[in-house]
Amino acid sequence: MSTNAIKPFVCINCGHRVRELYKKYSNTLKTTHCDKCNQITDKYIEFEEFIILIDALLLDSCAFRHIIYNGNFKIHWKVFFVVLLLESFALCRYKHDSGRIASSHLHERGFYMCTIQNIGEYLLISFLLLLITAILELKQMLKFGLLNFTSIILKVVAISNLSKFFLLPILVWRNNTTDFGRNLHYMLVTSHHLCSLVLAYEATRAKNLRWLSTIFVISAFAIKEYFRYFTALQIESFFI
Repeated sequence: MSTNAIKPFVCINCGHRVRELYKKYSNTLKTTHCDKCNQITDKYIEFEEFIILIDALLLDSCAFRHIIYNGNFKIHWKVFFVVLLLESFALCRYKHDSGRIASSHLHERGFYMCTIQNIGEYLLISFLLLLITAILELKQMLKFGLLNFTSIILKVVAISNLSKFFLLPILVWRNNTTDFGRNLHYMLVTSHHLCSLVLAYEATRAKNLRWLSTIFVISAFAIKEYFRYFTALQIESFFI
């Protein structure tokens, strides 16, 4: 297992690039240690995917690095699309409860409209984060290639959207809560999503740029929310 320019391995503790994650002796795998921090390069290679997802939901930077650089991302893309559908249904239900989507459209154009809106927001935040990366580390970006960095940014956005799993309780118990409780739940999920986005992006960047990148990511998130607020009505009027 050797490193390459397309998908380099990294130490999940410090982000240092490494040549291999483990050595294989007969039928036994032995994890390697990072040359920089002297810790186990990637403990998650021996973990189940479910445990790694739980750690990502708990905002563990090590889990973020493993998923982005060292893990098999195919299963996470599948989870991402499940979360996309869940978020779209939650948004559609929220608009229906607030009277912005008629009942006759709830399971038809209303849901499709919300799905398209969410996809548009994912693409927008991915573009903004890619732009931030070009501003902060243009030389590094050119060194490893635009396609490689684009793939990393898409993974960051996909991982951060795991936070939308927490929308499930409000869908199940929405009839047993008040408008204030519902809005509070959405606010907490949004806050967790923002923290996840910041930490996932930081896991791909140099530590000396942490505070600067955090400011840029929060700014990009604010722009995305601005886009959500001022385009939602136009999109709804087009589809409904």
